[in-house]
Amino acid sequence: MAIDPRDPDASLVALFKDHALPNVAKSAIAGRPIYDDVEIVEIRFPGSRSVSVFPASAFSHWAVNPHTGEQVKVSYAERFPRQYQQFKAHSAQTKSGTPLTFAQFLTEGRRAELRALNIYTVEALAGVDGQELKNLGHGGREMKNAAMEYIKAGEAHAPSTQLQAELEALRAVNQTLIDDNEALKQRTLAIASGESQFDDMTTDQIREYVTTHTGHAPQGNLNRKTLLRMAMDARPEKTKAA
Repeated sequence: MAIDPRDPDASLVALFKDHALPNVAKSAIAGRPIYDDVEIVEIRFPGSRSVSVFPASAFSHWAVNPHTGEQVKVSYAERFPRQYQQFKAHSAQTKSGTPLTFAQFLTEGRRAELRALNIYTVEALAGVDGQELKNLGHGGREMKNAAMEYIKAGEAHAPSTQLQAELEALRAVNQTLIDDNEALKQRTLAIASGESQFDDMTTDQIREYVTTHTGHAPQGNLNRKTLLRMAMDARPEKTKAA
């Protein structure tokens, strides 16, 4: 198929796929890792090794509605409709839960078998029944029971997990308050001492200030702290008091 030179996207390779994104809030409540599937698109440029990744529903660009003439936002799914439709036609139902990779009671072979049956999460495995359970074959009931126990164990630890998360958040807030108070204290001390007037000055400007007010240029490669002390001593009100 020939590439349409009028279409700047014709040479791009757009690949849509599901990406497992950790859900921190749900994980804290459940007491086990919970992931949500988010649709993304990988865009590859011919002759380049770089790959750009965006959420499928994210804003791509503005376009003109041919019927109304209005400017409308275009998502990446709308920008590459053919590729997105192909992705949706073959993609499994959007999943939310604990990926099978976290289920230590499963072998990698078992995980592959479950994924072939469109079972991607521990929750889905725990919920299979009837014919779907029979389709798991030998050991299917044991896997289902193990999944149910895994979820039950996570729920039992959920309160402590949630409490730990809350404590960490409180510690972070407390540390922020401590840092803010310390910064305020230092600022107050600087204002009281008159040092704050030099805050916006560069080291060279402070050096020039000392030279102007003392008639002598500071000698040597002095650091900012030393120059600040010299500038403080050189202030007119300081010299008058002396």
